[in-house]
Amino acid sequence: MFTRTAAKGLLAVFLSLVCLVALSRPAVALDDFGIAADKKLQKALTDLADTCYECGLKAKDKGLYTNARSFFDHALRYDVDHAKTRKVMGFKKKKNEWVLEDDMIPLKDIVNESKRADIETKLITETRDLRTKAADNLFKFVADAALAPEARLLALFHVLRICPEHREAQKVARANPDTIWFKHALDSEAEALRIKRVGAIPDPEKVPEVSQYEKGCGYQMSKRRTAWFVLHLDLGDKSEAWAPELAKFCEASRTHALELMGITATAGPKEDGQKLHFTVIGTRERFATFVEKCSGIDDPSHRAEVSKVSGGTPVYKPYGSVWLYADADNDYTLRDAMAHDIAGKEVSLRVGDGSFWLERGFGYVNSVHMNGSTRAKFYGVKQSGIIDTGGRESFPGLGECAAGWRMKAAIQVAGNKAPKPSDLARTRINDFNEDTMAMSFAYADYLVNQHGDKLKSFFDGAYKERMARNKEKKPGETGQEIVSRLYTELGMDEAAFMNSFRAWAITNYVKLP
Repeated sequence: MFTRTAAKGLLAVFLSLVCLVALSRPAVALDDFGIAADKKLQKALTDLADTCYECGLKAKDKGLYTNARSFFDHALRYDVDHAKTRKVMGFKKKKNEWVLEDDMIPLKDIVNESKRADIETKLITETRDLRTKAADNLFKFVADAALAPEARLLALFHVLRICPEHREAQKVARANPDTIWFKHALDSEAEALRIKRVGAIPDPEKVPEVSQYEKGCGYQMSKRRTAWFVLHLDLGDKSEAWAPELAKFCEASRTHALELMGITATAGPKEDGQKLHFTVIGTRERFATFVEKCSGIDDPSHRAEVSKVSGGTPVYKPYGSVWLYADADNDYTLRDAMAHDIAGKEVSLRVGDGSFWLERGFGYVNSVHMNGSTRAKFYGVKQSGIIDTGGRESFPGLGECAAGWRMKAAIQVAGNKAPKPSDLARTRINDFNEDTMAMSFAYADYLVNQHGDKLKSFFDGAYKERMARNKEKKPGETGQEIVSRLYTELGMDEAAFMNSFRAWAITNYVKLP
């Protein structure tokens, strides 16, 4: 989960991992978010089917069949009856319905894996003119001040979906011209303070004694101790090189997470057993050994599952987290995971387990401020009812980054399609996807920027209630109760909250010309 490198970022922006499932029923409708489009804008969106078809052919010719399937899927989103796409996919029309008679595009790529990165980069380059031409045509609607703002945002969303490199559209989305991780103007202050925050942390202490983790795993690790953390690294040659700065980064991330919550950091515990224990391991085999011997996960079947497929998990004896991180090139994605995890743990400590969206939202705000990224992913499966892309999504827009997620939030609230905090509180953890995570991030972003002065009281009140219920051996507050507590603290009901958030997000997340 946390092993992609920044060097692969350009590809990640263009080739984000999302699943679309193959069925022969009609395609889903165009993503319009409930926003009305006039005839001219509707035609411009429908015309994108031709562009998607042409891009799909180029992907198909390179053996990148998963990308081809994604392009073709989007062609059918823009024009459900696009004849060329239906033909190349193997559809035939029977009794006025499209039927997939013979799936003509393989489900798996046929490429030399050692050359995959180059081939994918060529696909991006060779489709750029097609995509830019289509985006330029659509951007005219973004620039048309006579159109309703919601319609202009709809056009902007589709410009960035098909051409995330489009500089004019990037400006409207307040994103910088980065070709890897698109940063948002709202984070410029955090960007400037990031190095200062880490630099203010004292150098960590090297731990000389053999730790319980080393005893359990049977080998040595690089270890550092800070006020609130004990860090173990098992990353080969990178262990000693990365340990000091990662330990300082964790400490700075915790301090900043508390600042976001309105809480002042206090002196750390004297005993190591009371600190957060963070561990990073470079191979699946050693990760599995750690989970089995040191994680404190009581259920044997859960331990086995985590060992085989997980990229990271909480640990319990003592409390903390462990990650599998095989990227020896840099620690970029690891830092994101750590900053995200730290903020989520601090929120959970105060409100309990009833508010997953709030934990994740503050986690992403912290990772954006501390690392400029939202890479800690929670993958979901999307169904288009048309084509199994084999795990590729060729249109992530600005991608999984702060600017991209803010664009997702802006378009959802513009069409009144955004899930409310009470909706997120009812959503099962397994049902969260990138859209709901983007909204969780946006709500936390709004709370920090607009209501930071009230967050301390909210978190303090939730913590007191949690402790009182623990003492009486009562269940903690539910997600709905936590949302109600938040609204009470803000002096709003949900309707007022959503109206205020909508106005703030559209004003701050985009800047229509």
